[in-house]
Amino acid sequence: MNKFPICPIFIPANKLNYVEKAIKAGADGIIFDLEDSVLSNDKAKAREDLLKYLLSNNPNVIIYIRVNDINAENGLRDIEMLSELDFTFIIPKFENEEDFKKISKNIKIIPLIETPLAINNLNKIAKNEKVIGLSFGAADFSSMIGSEMSWDAMLYARSKIIIECSINNLISIDSPFMDILNTDAFENEVRKSKAIGMHSKAVINPSQINIIKKYFLPTEEEIIEAIEIIELYKKSNNGVFSYKGKVVDKPIIKIMENRLIISKNKI
Repeated sequence: MNKFPICPIFIPANKLNYVEKAIKAGADGIIFDLEDSVLSNDKAKAREDLLKYLLSNNPNVIIYIRVNDINAENGLRDIEMLSELDFTFIIPKFENEEDFKKISKNIKIIPLIETPLAINNLNKIAKNEKVIGLSFGAADFSSMIGSEMSWDAMLYARSKIIIECSINNLISIDSPFMDILNTDAFENEVRKSKAIGMHSKAVINPSQINIIKKYFLPTEEEIIEAIEIIELYKKSNNGVFSYKGKVVDKPIIKIMENRLIISKNKI
């Protein structure tokens, strides 16, 4: 698994002046959004402006581009125009294997899982070679199944995404928390998201970044522990051994390796 952002922030493609503020706030990834945050009449100009910006600027963070629905003209034009750039596309409303046929170019994608059909077809979606990760869209998903957007109501969908990401060695990006002012509820959701195995959680406001880093980034002690365990594992000829009274085997090594990947975000 390659390096990934733990707190990518959504930035509307027609508000590129927000980029500097987001990076200064500590965002380690940017999701340039051409979909929900851009009005229909502004989409063509936003697409052109984003292309010009990315051709002449190189923000020192991981970049994703959320395009429009590929079942409509805007989504297809987004990919056609922006595919010359070497960035991963987040594809909304991705639901089944047929959707891959609409993406003819050799690009990498993160399907946005936000419909019941997508959850039902998740194992087929996740194993495609174009896919490097899965992102959860709780708002659209909850509206489609007629539920609350609470943690308990969304737990099944989140769990399926995490399992498929684990099976296929993909990154998992959790849905953003929409109530910016409710910091206690946000922190509680971030803690739970990390606990169940999400790699990352998208944000919609710079004020949310530090809380995600608090829970998703390993401490210095945890980084040292991971380095020591991996070194001992190599010396043990990849066998089972004891570390400070704890039994360590191959599954633990994978956890330690992922911890070190995440630690690269401590900048």
